[in-house]
Amino acid sequence: MGNFLINTLGIFLLIMLGVFLFYKLNPGYFDRQLAKRAQQVRNSQKKNDEQLLGRRITVPREGKNGVRVNLYEPKNASAGKVPVIFLAHGGTFMDGSADQMDTFCSRCCEQWDALIVNIDYTTMDVQPFPYSQEEIRDTVLYFAVHASDFNADPHRFAMAGFTAGAYLLVGAAALLKEEGFTVKGLISFYPVVDDAMIHICDIGRHVSPFTLVTTGEDAMKDRYPVYIEHLEGSGVEVNLKSYESCVQNFVEYNNPEFKENPQYQNSKAIDDDQAELARACEIWMGSEFQRFFETAE
Repeated sequence: MGNFLINTLGIFLLIMLGVFLFYKLNPGYFDRQLAKRAQQVRNSQKKNDEQLLGRRITVPREGKNGVRVNLYEPKNASAGKVPVIFLAHGGTFMDGSADQMDTFCSRCCEQWDALIVNIDYTTMDVQPFPYSQEEIRDTVLYFAVHASDFNADPHRFAMAGFTAGAYLLVGAAALLKEEGFTVKGLISFYPVVDDAMIHICDIGRHVSPFTLVTTGEDAMKDRYPVYIEHLEGSGVEVNLKSYESCVQNFVEYNNPEFKENPQYQNSKAIDDDQAELARACEIWMGSEFQRFFETAE
């Protein structure tokens, strides 16, 4: 028994030594593999141009790579200029794609009578923060300058984001404030919350009004009370909207891009009841954007 334990320990130490030497001689191997896996996931979530319901454009930036966006223009827009909703998809900062929100955006642009700019921001494995926040900032400023080209009202710009995308929008809105441009509000679905979000509150650069949407199974739910305390302490108008019977991602997942993807088919967020609540939530979102614009007048 003693020899067995000694031999087992010896084998274990040899394996650990081999792993140590491998990573010592191949620095960055794990990061490269993680980035490769993330790229594969993103590629599986992309649509062909022919499949896309919106239209792709690239927002130009002087001295920088352009920003990829999917654009959705209401076909039956009411008379006059339309508001603009800037949308940031969810994920884990390394996966997700604007194309996953294609059906959602196509449906909602008509329902909200608004231009939707669905931003395919660069993920953090490709470029570290604040690159993606700067992409969003520059996209908003581009549409403000070129509003007439899109029949858009630059005085009615708002944002909506999901998980990681919601986090990025808060940072981008803070950067916009530095430029002297303020969006009229943000709807934030189950956002990632960390010390950076709290800091943005404390220095007075958080977007306001701010609507935080949570669900019964929200991974960040325990952090919201402190976040809301700092929001209110900095004078931000906060509205908490809770869908207790819903599963996180219920709004996004009940669309073909997720329902038809094997990666998501076991998600509890996908079922008929959750889909019905998601459609009701979309109607509520339209009224919330309208409230943002009316409050700002």
